[in-house]
Amino acid sequence: MVRIAIVNMKGGVGKTTSSVNLAIGLANREKRVLLVDMDPQGNVAHSLKIKAHQNTIYDLLADDMVVDQVIRPNIRPNLDVIPSSNVAFGLENRLAGETLREKIFTRRMRHVQDYDFVVVDTSPAMSLLTVNTLLYVDVVVLIVSMDQMAIIGAVQSLAGLKRVLSAFESPEKKILVLPTMVNASTNGSKETMTALQEDPDLAQFLMPIVIRQDVKLSYAAASKRSIWEYDARTRAAEDYARMVDYFLEMVVDESEKDGAAATKS
Repeated sequence: MVRIAIVNMKGGVGKTTSSVNLAIGLANREKRVLLVDMDPQGNVAHSLKIKAHQNTIYDLLADDMVVDQVIRPNIRPNLDVIPSSNVAFGLENRLAGETLREKIFTRRMRHVQDYDFVVVDTSPAMSLLTVNTLLYVDVVVLIVSMDQMAIIGAVQSLAGLKRVLSAFESPEKKILVLPTMVNASTNGSKETMTALQEDPDLAQFLMPIVIRQDVKLSYAAASKRSIWEYDARTRAAEDYARMVDYFLEMVVDESEKDGAAATKS
């Protein structure tokens, strides 16, 4: 099972869009996927027409509900969802006195094994929910849209990730940087991409994929559908398909490594 967090400390960079489309894209490839919303804004629920008034991430973390009680099954074929809502804004105070509160999510999810992928959408802040996510996942995808503030947000996210992992002596995570809203015809996009490629902190983690600017992503979100459901022939659908391929190939590569290690031993 591969556990993936989609993060950036700046909102409006395509974080939820990437989470939803990656999750549905993997599900379309016959993989069992759990999509978890750790953002109190609850945008995953809005994107997928889920009523999230109860049995949400808040109930899992604060009220000791078991994970099966908050999973919404079969939101799409092969896709289950744990939604969030604005009630989750109160989790910081609700969990203030909990022991090892930064690892509550990991503890609550320990019996979740029946998926090929878990994709977690995070809030645009280094909140308790984000820290819980970072300590749970194997892979962190930093989303960077084509503006300088998004690069600053990604650098801050990377620094925060390193601090969290160090403080909790957590195993090393695979870090990836995904450029979004890329428009190669504009000087601003070109300059931002160059800055990203030359950034001493981020360049080493750049994925061999970009998500191009595509107005149909906005239309798909407004219609509460993934890009695959709205129009699978768009350039955004092509780009997210490459992202799906990347993670499927990663699983194959890791399996081959594990097999080789087992053979040697």
